[in-house]
Amino acid sequence: MEERISFELSLFDGDRKSVLINDLEFCVDRIMTFPKIRPQQLKKAVSLSEEYCQIAGFRRKMLEKANSCPVLIYRLFKRDVFIFEEIEPFLRNKNTFELCYYFRKEINDFETFINGKKIPDDFDGSFFNNENDIDQMIEYGFICSTIEYTLKYDVIEDLNHYHFLNQEAKWSPFEWSLKPYYLDLLSFSGYFGSIKCFKHLMMNGFFINDKVMAMVVGSGCFDLFHLCMGKQIVTSEVICMASIFCNISLLDFLFENGYHIDENDISVEIEYSVVLPFILLLLMVI
Repeated sequence: MEERISFELSLFDGDRKSVLINDLEFCVDRIMTFPKIRPQQLKKAVSLSEEYCQIAGFRRKMLEKANSCPVLIYRLFKRDVFIFEEIEPFLRNKNTFELCYYFRKEINDFETFINGKKIPDDFDGSFFNNENDIDQMIEYGFICSTIEYTLKYDVIEDLNHYHFLNQEAKWSPFEWSLKPYYLDLLSFSGYFGSIKCFKHLMMNGFFINDKVMAMVVGSGCFDLFHLCMGKQIVTSEVICMASIFCNISLLDFLFENGYHIDENDISVEIEYSVVLPFILLLLMVI
């Protein structure tokens, strides 16, 4: 009999729904995508991965796809879910440049090892100058002294240290979230659900537009979403983004308040095409 597991369709909403999925690759893709499209849910993705890694097939497929979300594999390694001997064979693939940096302290002669890797076109090494910089980015996504770190972790006390009116936030090579590379500060703080910084920026000349609204939807932060709804019309693109970001609670709220989604509208340009197959499943459950 084909093995089946109970897999939660709504991974990160309060009202949890479950479906039976017999495709382990679907489950792996879904878990490894969520730290990117819902960055504040990395801890939950680690917890679920730890549970599902007890299934041999799931464990193997996670390692095969390790390069798609290195931070998740690294966190599981730190929790002793994986040992380095399991991960090392997958590091030998030439397309594992970022992944290798997470394990640079475990790799013998790292400099020689990394020189044989293909450097991604979007990898910006100007972010770091020393080992301490790399350690901070691996742990937090950004160097602690930057405005990006301040906005991601909602450190309102540090925001006044920056001249930010004409500044943009820039994604680091070790931040596994949405990557337009540069983003206005209000959209950036909205994407991470950083309420205090978001409100502070609004008080200092930043305005909510479609891009900001889309990033807030991605965060899944209801407080910011309700704030934005008072200043921005909910468009079909916003509803579509809620589907792409698998935000079921927000979709429930919109549908209960008279909004609807047309399957023909699911055409938003987004890097994470891997999540599009989930939309139909989400619509079936709601």
